[in-house]
Amino acid sequence: MNKTDSVCPVCGAAPGSVEGLAEHFVAQADDSDIAHVMWLNRNVTKYQVAAGELTVLLRHYADHGPSGAGRVAR
Repeated sequence: MNKTDSVCPVCGAAPGSVEGLAEHFVAQADDSDIAHVMWLNRNVTKYQVAAGELTVLLRHYADHGPSGAGRVAR
């Protein structure tokens, strides 16, 4: 995922915006989709967050890559 990208790195869905991508991830996590949950855990956060907060975290990830204590380092 890069700065201008809003394509899901897990399934290729293209919701059209970072906000849409965050909503997609939240919906997939709510459905317990393991691939999406694992990607979030390893790259963004291991904590359940609302779409608004996830949008901020996804933008940070796009700019700086995986970082922070809130993720599972692999």
